[in-house]
Amino acid sequence: MNSSHKSYVSLEDNNKDKKRSPPPPPPPRDHGGCCCWFMSCICWCLCFMLLLCVIFMAAVAIMYFIFRPQIPVYGIDSLQVKAFEMRNDSKLYTEMAVVVRCENPNKKIGFKYGEDNSVSIIYSDGELCAGKFESFLQAAKSTVMINMTLKGEREVDSKEKEQFMAQQKEGKIPLVLISNIPVTPVIGGNIHELWNVSVRANCLMVVDNIQKDKTPNISHKECTFAAHFWN
Repeated sequence: MNSSHKSYVSLEDNNKDKKRSPPPPPPPRDHGGCCCWFMSCICWCLCFMLLLCVIFMAAVAIMYFIFRPQIPVYGIDSLQVKAFEMRNDSKLYTEMAVVVRCENPNKKIGFKYGEDNSVSIIYSDGELCAGKFESFLQAAKSTVMINMTLKGEREVDSKEKEQFMAQQKEGKIPLVLISNIPVTPVIGGNIHELWNVSVRANCLMVVDNIQKDKTPNISHKECTFAAHFWN
């Protein structure tokens, strides 16, 4: 009698295989390290810039207490009319000699005046004459007289002629002297230049007359200044 062997598969085991959970997904990548590194770089940059600002402000404060810088004092010392005449082309030719007084009150700072300067005299919103002066170095605690000759010509209409004659008769002719001067503060005997400054000066003056070969009296002088720093 042959005995047959039968194999049985457990339904319970099959159900267990079907209910087996899938493998877990891989863990997400951590981007926090990159973000923290970027924020750290920004913080270090800000701290470095703040440190530079503190050092710069400290250096400026030290220089101020050591040198005690003061603004030079400028003023019109004299004005002389060399020429003031109408020419054949109906243009007014003017030539004036101007002396500007420059006082440097600083004990340790001198000033170098650049050659790229310009000086002009304005009457009734029009330029009468213009010119420049040679570059020079002003020592500390000194006074310098800047001599310059200004020349120019311009057209004058009949209305402006009448206005000028009335002011001449009254003895009150308003003029404006405008100057643009590059100035460099310097220190020490070896001339160490500090920084460059462009100085603009507007000087309002009232004279009693403008006639050839005469020195007008200046009855009123008022000057304003503006400075612009550049490298």
